[in-house]
Amino acid sequence: MSLTALFVLCRFVHFASLMQIFGLSVFCSLLAPDGFSAILQRKNQMLMVWSGLLAAVTSVGMLAIQAALMGNGWEDILNINVWILVLTTAFGEVWSWHLLLTAVLLLVMLMDWMPGRNVLLLLCSLGLLITQALIGHAAMHQGLLGVAQRTNHVVHLLSAAYWFGSLLPLLTCMLYTRERAARPYAIVTLIRFSVWGHAAVALVIVTGIINTAIILQRWPTDMTSLYQCLLVVKVILVGMMASVAVYNRYRLVPLMGKDPLRAQNRFITMTWLEWGLALSVLLLVSGFATLAPR
Repeated sequence: MSLTALFVLCRFVHFASLMQIFGLSVFCSLLAPDGFSAILQRKNQMLMVWSGLLAAVTSVGMLAIQAALMGNGWEDILNINVWILVLTTAFGEVWSWHLLLTAVLLLVMLMDWMPGRNVLLLLCSLGLLITQALIGHAAMHQGLLGVAQRTNHVVHLLSAAYWFGSLLPLLTCMLYTRERAARPYAIVTLIRFSVWGHAAVALVIVTGIINTAIILQRWPTDMTSLYQCLLVVKVILVGMMASVAVYNRYRLVPLMGKDPLRAQNRFITMTWLEWGLALSVLLLVSGFATLAPR
């Protein structure tokens, strides 16, 4: 595997992990009613822990791979001197804060006795996602345009993280609608998710269009450009995700009153499809983010 391919894979896992932590934290802390929130947190504890560990490993991994790319290849991947050199670059200055926030995230995860722990995890993942908007293509402009681009990208990342990161806890919540005691709380949580989900989907689409306009300054119609080809594929996949979300909300949810078991099973299947499409989008983004935007 080449260093570039390894960087893409590492970036993909890192993005997916951070978005999972953010979405899971929002779902359990802000959407679920008191009492039911703790139940959802316990049910998704392993998902949170594994996401945190993957985020930590890949944050260090991305620094190591950057050192190898900046240095003499594989021989410099564990060269601390090259790591220090990378940390003096524009990427490294941002990544230093990123690594610090990752360490805080892991520390908070270990303190499962801490009051407000899930809110702190939410804040850590929020900060980690924001730092991603300060590097790469999102940092290609300076001045007011640069501020506008970074702000737009932050909104894009957070809305996408809410959408993607809420899908797995959404499946857990759906299962609780089958339990009489938990059903009222699960339904309230699902309604809240749906309300904010509409906003998240709309923001992902609008900010994505703005990102493209700022970076390319034209529609991605040049199919001789690999960057634009992958961008078009991303647009198609996001469109498919939005279609699945609309089908779930406006076709399957109304059916739950008539044939709840069948509608719920279909809802769960379609949500897994949506989650798979989201992973495909993240992999694509991780790939074309390493390409020149032309």
